[in-house]
Amino acid sequence: MSSSTTGLDAPHPGETSLLPQASAPQQNFTEEWLASAHLSPGPYDPHGRTNGSDGPLSAMDIWNSRDRGGPSTPQPTQGILGAQAPGPHNPPIASSVRRPGLKYPVLEPVMPHLDSNLSPRLVSELLELYFTSAFSTHMHPVCHHIHCYVLRKASFLNNDRPRPSSPALLASMLWVAAVDDRAFGLSISPLQRRKICHFLCALTIRLLRPLIHVSFNDQGTAEMATKPQDFAAAGVQPPFEGVGDDKGLVGPAGSLDDVVTYIHVASIISSSEQKRRVARSVHSGAGNPGRPSKILWGAGQVPPGDAIFDDSKPSRPILDCVCDETTEVVTEEHREERRRTWWLLYIMDRHLALCYNRPLALLDAESEDLLLPLDEGAWQAGNIHSNSPRPEGPQCPRSGDLHKRRVFPNFICHDHSILGFFLPLMTITGELIDLNQARNHPTLGLRLQGKEAWGMHVTEVLRQLEIYKASLTTFIATSAADPATSAPADFASNKPNETADAQAYPWHTQTVVAYASYLVHVLHILLVGKWDPVSLIEDKDFWTSSPAFASTISHALDAANSVQQILRYDADISFMPYFFGIQLLQGSFLLLLIVERLQQEAGEVILSACETMIRATESCVVTLNTEYQRSFRQVMRSAVAQARGRPVNPSEIRHRRKAVLALYRWTRKGTGLAL
Repeated sequence: MSSSTTGLDAPHPGETSLLPQASAPQQNFTEEWLASAHLSPGPYDPHGRTNGSDGPLSAMDIWNSRDRGGPSTPQPTQGILGAQAPGPHNPPIASSVRRPGLKYPVLEPVMPHLDSNLSPRLVSELLELYFTSAFSTHMHPVCHHIHCYVLRKASFLNNDRPRPSSPALLASMLWVAAVDDRAFGLSISPLQRRKICHFLCALTIRLLRPLIHVSFNDQGTAEMATKPQDFAAAGVQPPFEGVGDDKGLVGPAGSLDDVVTYIHVASIISSSEQKRRVARSVHSGAGNPGRPSKILWGAGQVPPGDAIFDDSKPSRPILDCVCDETTEVVTEEHREERRRTWWLLYIMDRHLALCYNRPLALLDAESEDLLLPLDEGAWQAGNIHSNSPRPEGPQCPRSGDLHKRRVFPNFICHDHSILGFFLPLMTITGELIDLNQARNHPTLGLRLQGKEAWGMHVTEVLRQLEIYKASLTTFIATSAADPATSAPADFASNKPNETADAQAYPWHTQTVVAYASYLVHVLHILLVGKWDPVSLIEDKDFWTSSPAFASTISHALDAANSVQQILRYDADISFMPYFFGIQLLQGSFLLLLIVERLQQEAGEVILSACETMIRATESCVVTLNTEYQRSFRQVMRSAVAQARGRPVNPSEIRHRRKAVLALYRWTRKGTGLAL
């Protein structure tokens, strides 16, 4: 490690307490996490706001092409370690000579914040790690906190015309790479890595100021506009210089870069024990960015000033593909970045709703007819076209009737990426969450108990699951017949060992199929089974005597068989660790119930299935260590040991298990994993 990292050993000059003062506004949830983690974001207002009230992110700010990617102009401020950060009066030097050791020009906007702490070589290595693939045949993130690539690798690593990116986004990308255990492969010690992670965390939060949009419709607007020093302390552009929407919500956090940054921050925090806080901060930061209808309208639009309107539909501009046009305002890559960001938020919203037993924030009705993400190979290769199969959607003059894109809703597995095979399943998961919320409603829930109304919903979800299961067979056959179709161009041109690559294609495909098959069985269980483990074990309504219980047992055993396949192809559960934990938990409750009831009469098939779930949970704990997985592992392990004849006090051990499970409730007032 070069000497440039020694600044991390020094204390932060001017470090202030993160505890809220009596006269200060309510503390931000991200600030609470920073305080509990003993990380100081540096000398600035710990609340990141002034006299204005908090408000949600502006949808049009998020998707405005004129605001995307461009770094905010910060006010003069002291850097995180006391050095002066760049601002309008001391801007970073835009030298044509590249910094020594800096491989990628895209990093220039963030380097003034890093020069005294991280060497250019290490920064370049962290960026490379961010875009490192876990497979030699397909682009799949090796870092656990990156769920899929919403940004193109070639656009960031381009030496001639790199993608313009905000310092906050770049800092968060470096943080995501540094916090991953793969960073141990870099030339830094574990202690240095921890310090680097603390520094990059604090820097990312500081560059995101203000964390929440501020409304300037209050009477104090003029007074606030005359106090730029408040925002200078935060090191960001004054919010009233941004582009607002019809609600007067403005601020630099509305750019697409900041939304992706929030996703990075939320992914890291939610992998810690601060789950309740991240559930709320994701919605305030990225998961609920204004009304989604505006976001979807902007996902394929040219900027409002350049929109061409269709007389038949005056409320909506023509969103035709611009792949054959040269413009610096919006490109097809910009549009696809927005789509992929939207769909990643869509997946995360359903994941968090399942985790925390809360309603959905992003609705299917607001996603209808939106183009689904491109396959990963086409995206990374830059073969991007907006070509909808529907006449009212965007049309591509170059592609014509060829290469029509998929539109929402779609229940087919078509790609190895999270957006290709997991998005359809999360669409179905969202429907189950809506049904569960309605079933738990104090008044409307009684109406859903009727066989006719509930049966119609169950039949429709089963139809969608059958479509998905059939698509898995086609997916396997297509991948085996022409595996190169899903590989990006830079992979195809650099194959030192084609034999190894030929073996890697089916390996990756079988990994996807194993995960997808398991998730299908879990969705069957969630459809007709009970979500809450305590209610399941107590069985006050004698559900275990119903035909639905018998049908879920077969799915629970089949799910365990799928987990065996997952452990064969992905022993450390690193393919999708962020999303898999809650799915594994819900797929294990039924097996725990059977062992709890049958005790030593449980057959070897049931006990082996439980052992498989325990091994998978232990792998999850190693990869992304969380409290609920550690607790459930102990509960399941004790139940299996008791069933195999271990002498215990039955009443005491049952009481302890119930006490642990009672922490995580999916009842009407339950909050799931949020403690």
